[in-house]
Amino acid sequence: QAIRLPDPKRWDASLSPPLPTSIELLRDPAAISAPSQQAWLPQLAFAANERHPASREALAQINAFLLGRPGMSPPVPLRERSLHVFGDEKRLEAFLSADGLFRGRLPAQVIGVVDTPLPLAHEMQPAAIGAPVLVLENLHSYDSFRRWNAGAKVFSAIVYGAGNSVVAASGALQSLASVCATETLFYCGDLDPEGLAILDRLRRQLPMITPHLNLYRWLLRYGHRAAHGAMVAAVDLAGWPPLLAADLANLFASGHRVAQENFGTRELHGGWAAGGLERIASQA
Repeated sequence: QAIRLPDPKRWDASLSPPLPTSIELLRDPAAISAPSQQAWLPQLAFAANERHPASREALAQINAFLLGRPGMSPPVPLRERSLHVFGDEKRLEAFLSADGLFRGRLPAQVIGVVDTPLPLAHEMQPAAIGAPVLVLENLHSYDSFRRWNAGAKVFSAIVYGAGNSVVAASGALQSLASVCATETLFYCGDLDPEGLAILDRLRRQLPMITPHLNLYRWLLRYGHRAAHGAMVAAVDLAGWPPLLAADLANLFASGHRVAQENFGTRELHGGWAAGGLERIASQA
């Protein structure tokens, strides 16, 4: 390498000796690295234009892995494949988004990755096969209903939805309904915009699931109304019965919510003076 000094007019004469105000670094053309001649597999052709260094390096490692492993049978979970390719079971997740791997440009099946659905926490009641399945948003409500249903046998299964996680488990829910010999899946969660938004997203994945209307009606009528901040999720109430939709809209507009835990162990085991618990818990 060499430097080129500027025109004498661009030297600082106030210094002793005068010094240039700037210099130009001349690089030896032979020292400039040539563009990569990486040979990419057809499925990874997009990688030739990848500018992000980390992504390009990862794609090169995947390319080398595929060249050495022409067969991807059987497919394996993502972290197992990440370990095979990088020696790091978590690295592939850095390139995973809602669109897929590398912003949707690399289908998971190309590298032999199988979808790994979340396990579905549930308790079946063999004596109630054919009865509806009930999915509950929160853990403690799931436990109360699970223990009650062990004796009441109103539902063929009680399922813990784990908040938003249930959306990713829609396939497992459909399989459970088949095992339980039912086409009726009910859902109940918190009466707040976030809780109903979970149901909205789940219904897009699994249209057969419906809100358990009587449980929601009970929560609206008897549940404790707690102050709730600004809405952080939009709720589509178009598919709800008009009167119930209006009541829900008024609840949210007033800045309140009702936790699903209001209908819990005491109510299930007879604490609700109005009675009719089995009817309330079994019919939408």
